[in-house]
Amino acid sequence: MPPSEGGDVGSTPTEGTKEYYLLFMKKLEKLLVLPVEKIKKVCGCKTWHAEAALVLLVLVFVSIASGRGWIEWVGVAAVWFAFMYTSVANRLEEAEVVHMKMSNKTLVECYRWLGRYLYIKETLWFIYFALLGAWSALAGVVIFLLYGPWRRLWRKYHPLGT
Repeated sequence: MPPSEGGDVGSTPTEGTKEYYLLFMKKLEKLLVLPVEKIKKVCGCKTWHAEAALVLLVLVFVSIASGRGWIEWVGVAAVWFAFMYTSVANRLEEAEVVHMKMSNKTLVECYRWLGRYLYIKETLWFIYFALLGAWSALAGVVIFLLYGPWRRLWRKYHPLGT
């Protein structure tokens, strides 16, 4: 039966189907991982260096766009170092998950709270910074909230130990 009559449509899913959505999401996922892969390839650097560079680039853009002067640059520095801290914490959390799977024991029992605390604190910071109009800090909140899901996506394409 031809595709127009409900037959097999081949390898190209039609818009609105589950297959089309899954293909779109797969392409979007890869697009989100691609900038860090490109930076690593061009610069020959580690993943965390590429992440740090991209975050700094976003923060510099926000600071310049805000036009708020030196005080916004203090926010850029604070957010960037907070991101660096979060980056290390995320890697430690990943290592704890691997350790627990291998030994069925945790080194740090409360590691599971890292994500919960992150989302609670960032939600509260978002409200506070929005009320103040602290644009670099608001950009930081968005970065921190997106970083965990992005790292899980990164690990999907780059598992630990590869």
